[in-house]
Amino acid sequence: MGTKLERISERVAQNPKMVFTSLYHWIDDDLLKQCHREMNGRKATGVDKVTKDEYETKLEENLSNLVARLKRKNYRPQPSLRVYIPKTNGKMRPLGIAAYEDKLVQDALRRVLSAVFEGRLHDSMHGFRPNRNCHTALRALNTRIDQGRTNYIVDADIKGYFNNMEHSTILKLVKFRLADPNILWLIQKTLTAGVQEEGKWRATSKGAEQGNLASPIIANIYMHYALALWFDRIFKPTCRGECGLVIYADDFVATFQYKDEAERFLETVGNRFKEFGLELEPEKTRLIEFG
Repeated sequence: MGTKLERISERVAQNPKMVFTSLYHWIDDDLLKQCHREMNGRKATGVDKVTKDEYETKLEENLSNLVARLKRKNYRPQPSLRVYIPKTNGKMRPLGIAAYEDKLVQDALRRVLSAVFEGRLHDSMHGFRPNRNCHTALRALNTRIDQGRTNYIVDADIKGYFNNMEHSTILKLVKFRLADPNILWLIQKTLTAGVQEEGKWRATSKGAEQGNLASPIIANIYMHYALALWFDRIFKPTCRGECGLVIYADDFVATFQYKDEAERFLETVGNRFKEFGLELEPEKTRLIEFG
């Protein structure tokens, strides 16, 4: 199955503008079985309380049943179990733990989306990507500072990024390169499954639950179009001085040669994000004179 997905990536590399229209059937018994084999069995269980080992006792039967429901499109994911984990700033981060079979579907969806989009993501993006991490982001920023004409930096954070991505916009952006209505249906199902907290169900009308295995690639697709591509093709050509962008997950740093262009970016990017249902976090966004 890895070879099939690799072929998608190869086709994307050969033709970055290619639009796929029929990939849903690839989320089959083989792919789901691979997802099961590679799933971390020590992770916490969701509302179903089913572990990897328990699911495996009737693996063929369970997967056959799951695939049949996916084919009939009457698959209904269970709500994620809402838990909170501490952040370094003392606040708590909400995390959704999916039921076991929903984890398999999320992981299969992640693999398909990654095959289609990973090779297209902008080079300025470093979060949730193979062979990229916070260290490659820092190296890219240091290169901009050491070798470029960087006198001003906009250090920014997006307020509640994962919680505020608009579902309709997610589907529209995915459709640019993956116009399979069944895949779009499945994405919507995973996004709107809701959460269960203290025994009560709550709808999820926007956002991509942190803990959903498909959320990182969905977040990257959103950021690619909302910020990275816009900066490269729309904003950067209007600058008379050097400028650059480094993105890591929902944090980003923009570098500028001239102060007026840094100030203009800070104002303009806020308006840009409003078009995507997002806003900057004022307490974590600042313009810094550098050098």
